[in-house]
Amino acid sequence: QQTLRRAVMEEKEIRCPNCQTNSRPGQLLLRAQFVKGEIKCPRCGALLRLEYPKDRADGRIQVIG
Repeated sequence: QQTLRRAVMEEKEIRCPNCQTNSRPGQLLLRAQFVKGEIKCPRCGALLRLEYPKDRADGRIQVIG
């Protein structure tokens, strides 16, 4: 009998690194366990390419606009 193990992944808050300042965090774009695609920040207008999790330890956010 095999037991199936599910990887427990927490939801991560994806924030815009472009409009982040010392006094406030970047705009919250979404909360997700897995995401791959592009999203536009409503605050600063930056187009972000998201790929989380690229590997299980860390995600990658790239500003392309």
